[in-house]
Amino acid sequence: MLHKRGNGSRARRSLHGKGWKTAVATLLIAISAFHSVWADPTTSSDTTSATEGTTAATSQQEISGETTVPSDFGNTGEVGQQNLQLPTLDQVQCASYFCYDRTTKEVLLAKSEDKKIYPASMTKILTLALAMEYLDPHEIVTVSKTAMNATTPNSTMMGLEVGEEIEVNELYFGLMLPSGNDAANVLAEEIAKHRAAKNPLPTLTPTVGEDGKVTNPPTMSLIGQFARVANEKIAQLGLTNSHFINPNGLQNESHYTTAKELALMFDYALQFEDFRTVIRTPTHFFKADNKHPFDGWKVVKNTNNLLTDPWILGEDTHCIEVFGGKTGTTKTAGTGMTVLTINENGHEIITAVCGIPYSMSDHQTVYVATVVNAAHDACWNADPVVRVKGNIMDYRTYNAPKGQEATGDKSLIQIGTPTPIPTVAADPTPTSVPAVTPVPEESSKSLFEEHPALVIVLIVLAVIVTGLVIITFASAMRIRKRRKKMGIRKIL
Repeated sequence: MLHKRGNGSRARRSLHGKGWKTAVATLLIAISAFHSVWADPTTSSDTTSATEGTTAATSQQEISGETTVPSDFGNTGEVGQQNLQLPTLDQVQCASYFCYDRTTKEVLLAKSEDKKIYPASMTKILTLALAMEYLDPHEIVTVSKTAMNATTPNSTMMGLEVGEEIEVNELYFGLMLPSGNDAANVLAEEIAKHRAAKNPLPTLTPTVGEDGKVTNPPTMSLIGQFARVANEKIAQLGLTNSHFINPNGLQNESHYTTAKELALMFDYALQFEDFRTVIRTPTHFFKADNKHPFDGWKVVKNTNNLLTDPWILGEDTHCIEVFGGKTGTTKTAGTGMTVLTINENGHEIITAVCGIPYSMSDHQTVYVATVVNAAHDACWNADPVVRVKGNIMDYRTYNAPKGQEATGDKSLIQIGTPTPIPTVAADPTPTSVPAVTPVPEESSKSLFEEHPALVIVLIVLAVIVTGLVIITFASAMRIRKRRKKMGIRKIL
């Protein structure tokens, strides 16, 4: 006797049938969507076509050399450095200046040249000259704690650390370009050591007070010994209105000079080739050492703006080159510059401008430029012979105003603008060439980038088919189990 299937079996069969109907309906909807996307290319290709059209138009403009500029913008090509009107000589506010012709040993221009002034960091001119006189540029020295302690807060620094082992050559650039007081102190100590090794320095005589106490130490610090070396050199140069007590120019009433004597110190320093190299260097990268594991750990820039922007002197200047120099600034000293320039008659001119008020420090470059121009006019008037051709812009690349760029050999180097592709003339006796069917270039875009909707539809279809296969397999397994079970119940 066969076992009757109950209501539960009918319910499962009904549910099973509905599942198949739902799957088939979903499949039909997916196919309909696929047909809709495939038949209407505007859904996914309008944007692509528009972009391709724009690209084609742009490419055509590039080929023809045409450029479209929106009418809203003024394409004047005048953006950049503007021409500058320098102040007149009587408008220059400074304590003193001194202009000296190194070639003829004559004074070109002067104002209060013997007046006592504080040199600030222009002191480092003499410090570097003494370093080149006493030290090996490739010697490795160690930065001491005493050298670092002798600096002051907020002063200009190279960036040294106590215990740093650094080449003297690097200290040259750290001293002059960023005007590092730390570099000045390290060099000063090394100069004192080398000088003492050759010729012992005198020591201070102790002063004993009435109470029997010593008021002055019997020896000087290394920086104090450097001051003795510096003042000896000042005396050797025949300078009588100068006295230095430190290597960096930090303010002290006993640390002074004059514009004239500062220029003569600079004249002495120029005899060293390495000095000339350093003062004309616009930037410098420091090498790796025990405290800094990679080259270029710091990049420094020359504080002499006239070196990097000599166009400030103007088109009509007789100055042919700003060779290099040193600036100096403190609140008490004000600001100033000592600089070497070359006249178009070949003469070398040293200009020292001192005591520009600190509140007018931003005027340093233009004030110095005015004095330099006046000195060069005087030099040219005394010897109006062109011995150096070109202009001030021919010896370096600068950020010059339009019309004041290089006119010498460097002016031949120009960055051109795009030009149309030249048209090739037709060959009067052309040879027949077999026609070649152009092969379209392969698209570099992926299928999803070109037909995103199509890819989505295919993914949905794949999911549906996978689901149908799983449902079919599961249904078959259930039917098989049920039949086996029913067969056993037959025997009963």
